[in-house]
Amino acid sequence: MNAKPLLFLSLLTLPCIADAMTLAQAEAALREKNPDILAARIELRGAQGDLFDAARRPPAELSMGSSKISRQQGIGAGPWKDKRVDSTLGLGWTWERGGKRHLRVDGAQARGEAARLDLLDQQREQVFALHEAYFGLKAAQQSLQMADDNRAGSARALAAAERQLATGAIAPIERNRLAVEDMKAEAEARQARQELLDAQTGLALLIGSTQPPEQLQADDPWPQSGVAAELPQDFDPALRADLQAAAARVHAADAERRLARSQRHRDVQLGVEMEREPTDIGGVTWGFSVSVPLAGPDHYRGQILRAEADYDAAVLEQQRSGQLARAQLRQAGGQLEAAGTRLRHYEQRIAPAARQALDGMELAYRRGAASLTDLLDARRTWREAEQERVQALLEHAVALARWQALVALPSPQGT
Repeated sequence: MNAKPLLFLSLLTLPCIADAMTLAQAEAALREKNPDILAARIELRGAQGDLFDAARRPPAELSMGSSKISRQQGIGAGPWKDKRVDSTLGLGWTWERGGKRHLRVDGAQARGEAARLDLLDQQREQVFALHEAYFGLKAAQQSLQMADDNRAGSARALAAAERQLATGAIAPIERNRLAVEDMKAEAEARQARQELLDAQTGLALLIGSTQPPEQLQADDPWPQSGVAAELPQDFDPALRADLQAAAARVHAADAERRLARSQRHRDVQLGVEMEREPTDIGGVTWGFSVSVPLAGPDHYRGQILRAEADYDAAVLEQQRSGQLARAQLRQAGGQLEAAGTRLRHYEQRIAPAARQALDGMELAYRRGAASLTDLLDARRTWREAEQERVQALLEHAVALARWQALVALPSPQGT
């Protein structure tokens, strides 16, 4: 067979080349394409549009009409000025009382500020989710690498056992045990490969990537374990975006409450009218009108009660958000300290001890001083220690990202 078709088929069977991505690149893609951040930007645009509506004054009303059109006599002969028709042209205005326009604008501005802060808070939350997904992918990459190395080592050990069995150097039971371990290693490698694909898919969805998820690869190193959970000197929890947004919603609810109360100040309708009636008074006559709604003192009671309830709910939500923020800080600080301690314990004690035990057991097995069972147990213990060390790295990276997200404060004009 020609070598060119074989080369072409071999290229088709190669896996996709992974695209190494730094955490900074992932954050840039997140801010540009993350669906939740895009939705928050759209909500901000809508709130800005509400401000224009709130600032608009009631428009003037133009009215035109004709009356006294007789079915028997008609409208009369001659030009329009000689017709027997009473024609009117009116212009009306609404005089808003009680500062309604100012209160509408105040509430809309507060809601717009809350939407802007919600966007900043959404960015903060999504950056934390990105760190969690990014380092989850890195952990999956390392787990797959360990699984593939274990699979390759198991295959080599099984091949060597086949040769030794043929020469009678080992018993069939030892070869069978190695075959079982090889099948377990193969299953673990398949599971690790699926977990890697899941992690790649999760990261791709988070950053809005359109390329195949299989091409994503986390390239940044693990965070250092010596970071302490200490608050910055100028840190004020009330300046966090979510708490500022809660305060802005209280302001907006207060404006809505005052707007509902202002309904008690009745708006006045003012009008001026121009009338021409040829059969009564020659020429054009003028008139004016004033109208006031005759509403009782309890007419707006329902709106006021609803606005009062919304205000109380906003205040309660603000208090709850503050309590939750303080609890989250305490919890995240403890988790970061615990994760750092656990990581150092694995890196400095457990993992090196497991590696030394495995090296010693392999040497003893080669010299005939240890059984195959002892060797397999040592290998299993080392793999478990390595997997737990990777898990400790992931837990520390996530705990650090959560702490940094909770103490992050928005820039004054940031969006």
